[in-house]
Amino acid sequence: LRSLTEKGSLGVAATYIDGAWDSPDLSGFLELASRSIDVRQQGALARFLLTIGRRFWNRGPHRSWSSPIEEIGLHYDLGNDFYAAWLDDTMTYSSALFNAKTETLEDAQLRKYEHLCVLLELEPGDRVLEIGSGWGGFAHHAATHYDVEVTGLTLSREMASFSRKRLADAGLTHRTDIKVQDFRAVTGTYDKIASIEMIESISADQWPELFTSISRVLRPGGIVAMQAIVIDDRFHEQLTKRDEFIKTYIFPGGDLPTTSLLRQLIDDSDLVWRADSSHGRDYAETLDRWASSFEAAWDGITADEPTFDRRFKRMWRYYLAYCEAGFRTGRLDGVQFSASRVEGEPAL
Repeated sequence: LRSLTEKGSLGVAATYIDGAWDSPDLSGFLELASRSIDVRQQGALARFLLTIGRRFWNRGPHRSWSSPIEEIGLHYDLGNDFYAAWLDDTMTYSSALFNAKTETLEDAQLRKYEHLCVLLELEPGDRVLEIGSGWGGFAHHAATHYDVEVTGLTLSREMASFSRKRLADAGLTHRTDIKVQDFRAVTGTYDKIASIEMIESISADQWPELFTSISRVLRPGGIVAMQAIVIDDRFHEQLTKRDEFIKTYIFPGGDLPTTSLLRQLIDDSDLVWRADSSHGRDYAETLDRWASSFEAAWDGITADEPTFDRRFKRMWRYYLAYCEAGFRTGRLDGVQFSASRVEGEPAL
């Protein structure tokens, strides 16, 4: 593609959003393209795609690359109703953990929360901090099943409002506190700290501050458990040196770590790595479920918010398929891991 050679994945995305090309199996096409178009190989399929792409690119004018983020605005400012239309009833916007493909997405999301609670070794009375609390799913699960106190941090007022109502309706106000607050401003001491797919939404230069903050407020002997999206080490340098669809259109300030970088951040923060597991295939399945639900809910979404137009729909369709392809090829993976502060070690 001319768009491939000049703009990489960003160019492919732009031509799709423009309506220059389509596919009945978008995630399958992107998976095939991802496996074939690689800096280390120039196969027949890659040459074919480059030829077709040049043809599409030359057809007409294209929008400026200077501010494509205007198409979506801030990712979480799209409104609670938008996400509620296609997420499951737990309102969870992170990978589920499936026991079987026949399992409901809601059950698989609850399994994810439970697995994190086990990693944290939650005990009644624990003071738990959640960094990036979303719509309150983890706080709801942990406070309900483990009799702990959960303080959640978010930068979204809409998320905070939704979470507070959800937790109040469940009778958990006395055990939960949702704050609109940056993680760097957190004070106090916590027995356990959780964070679910928050690290990817901030830039790499903020990661040391994140883990320093965790170490600072985690009591000696306390445990932190996180869920994160990681990129294969082989592709990390490529990602950081070029324009990329997710960073341009979806999370403009975000970056993806590798597992080795996470281990280094843990070590540098005087924490000790305890356990980890991966779930890339589960994330691919989660994204496939979201994509189907998004398509089914589209008419209702546009009825509530007519400014969500055809380009917006194609961008979100591409986003979900692009991520699914990344997990199916193994370039991306999902991990859960835990670490602890050594007894007697002073906070950073």
